[in-house]
Amino acid sequence: MPDASASVRDAADAYLRWYYDSAVWKRLSWRGVRTLKLPADMWNYQEIVEERDCHWIVETGTRHGGSALFFADLLEARRAEGCVVTVDVDESELHPLARAHPRIHRLIGDSAGAATVERIAALLGARAKPIFMILDSDHAAAHVRRELDALVPLLRRGDTLVVEDTIVNGHPVRPEFGPGPLEAVAAFVAANPDALAPDAARAAKFGCSFAASGFFVRR
Repeated sequence: MPDASASVRDAADAYLRWYYDSAVWKRLSWRGVRTLKLPADMWNYQEIVEERDCHWIVETGTRHGGSALFFADLLEARRAEGCVVTVDVDESELHPLARAHPRIHRLIGDSAGAATVERIAALLGARAKPIFMILDSDHAAAHVRRELDALVPLLRRGDTLVVEDTIVNGHPVRPEFGPGPLEAVAAFVAANPDALAPDAARAAKFGCSFAASGFFVRR
């Protein structure tokens, strides 16, 4: 008899390749603002924020601002005490809705740079509630590794980290990409074995994810 789990994995990979290669994700929006995500991931994220009582969200890679707006609306609905801190190198594509949302605090600069990290830490302050952090900026392995080295220390025990686009470089899309987020994650975990606990159940919940092998909880 064929391995059912293997068949499911094959089907999930086939769907993920279709979704990615057809560029449906480039035509996704939240309240009219372009949001470059997998819908199942967005659903997963809001479940995590609710179940783990996250009051702060740190995002690298603002772009159009669709995901920042999504997270800000979520925090507003929950009457959270914090805000979305989102970072990008420029705001040339930022939508006015994201620019104007009172729950979004925008930072411009290198997401792994010392000055940016200091500003994020200052905004978080002496917060008592959990953080949801998502890394989705430059996907080159070297940059993601810099982000992990710089930003994971801001997380406290029980905080959530998601590293997006671990699927590039042939995992299973864009085999030509070169070392990317998954390779950065593997190198960081190898060098810091006590920092992050993999959240395999979350990564696998909907069968496929742009952040496959990229869900973690701070130890």
